[in-house]
Amino acid sequence: MSLEAALYDILKAASAVTDLIGGARSPRIYPLGIPQGKTGAAVVYQLLSSPDEVTCDGQLGQPEPHWQITCWSAQGGTPDDARALAEAVYKALTAPQAAGNHGGTEVRYWISEDERHTADVNEQDESLTRYGIQQDWQVSYSR
Repeated sequence: MSLEAALYDILKAASAVTDLIGGARSPRIYPLGIPQGKTGAAVVYQLLSSPDEVTCDGQLGQPEPHWQITCWSAQGGTPDDARALAEAVYKALTAPQAAGNHGGTEVRYWISEDERHTADVNEQDESLTRYGIQQDWQVSYSR
């Protein structure tokens, strides 16, 4: 299993997250962006960077990639909706069960590094259509 799949499984297993994004059967957790036509609250994740220290003698240490997770309110939602989802994601990734083996990927820890607000804007009238909270995370895992 990849780290992406491990992240998806951690978030899908957290009822505080899935209760806000469509339930555990079909949670709205997407890589890179929300698919066109989807209007509910959602979580979007993307890899920001994955530095690897490699020398002529081989790899030094384990990778510690940086991820961005954006917690979006539903269209027409509020900043408080995005905040509630961001808090649920934070709790899921810092919970003891976020570390450990996830389908063959051994996750050691997730560290929250930064957070900021964002929004989607309607191009026609420049109104805000949904609110988001972007979280930056570092993860340590074994390939």
